Amino acid sequence: MFKKVLVAEDHGLTGTGLKERLSLLQIPEVTVVHYCDDALLKSKGAVQQNQPFDLLITDLSFKNSYKGRRLTTGEALIAALREIQPSIKIIVYSVEHRVGKIKSLFDSYAINGFVGKDREDLNEINKAIQETFEGRQYISPSLQQSLRSAENQLELDTYDIEVLRLLSKGFKQEEIAKKFQEKNYPASSLRSIQDRLVKLKTIFEAKTPTHLVAQAMERGFI
Repeated sequence: MFKKVLVAEDHGLTGTGLKERLSLLQIPEVTVVHYCDDALLKSKGAVQQNQPFDLLITDLSFKNSYKGRRLTTGEALIAALREIQPSIKIIVYSVEHRVGKIKSLFDSYAINGFVGKDREDLNEINKAIQETFEGRQYISPSLQQSLRSAENQLELDTYDIEVLRLLSKGFKQEEIAKKFQEKNYPASSLRSIQDRLVKLKTIFEAKTPTHLVAQAMERGFI
């Protein structure tokens, strides 16, 4: 079983509940922090001391309770932590239900588990930790069918997501093509970008670029 676990959770009672659950698994060291910046500092310190955390359990949304925060979301924490400790296991514990967002966490950051916060959530945490420890992915049963359906209906690659992201920032088709060319992405011509946008509009049943962005945001892809 894991020996050293870091929990990033800004709700005090939830953090306490998680720590109690982890104690049932006889995990000897559990550290609970309330801010993403603190979690990253703890992780960096542990890595420098050659005593890294084995597992991170994190929420996705954190209250904006003080100014000057660098990392404001669990997703930003995951991305930063993957840079300094690529092999750490990660379980997300969140009320997030948008299948696009959940799928992107697995695809982009290789998270190991996702537990949705509901009435049975704390019971699922133990299952998620055990499955993760044994090298298997864990997704809350209530979300599994939705994710399978989304994967069948929405076959998006990383370049599709990048087009959607740039479109949401106001970039025009010509500008997106230029960005792709600067990064040596495949199929970076203007015609290729236009074809990709036609495909995306079909997938999301969108009539205009604005509608496309709105649909992608609603489903959590950007």
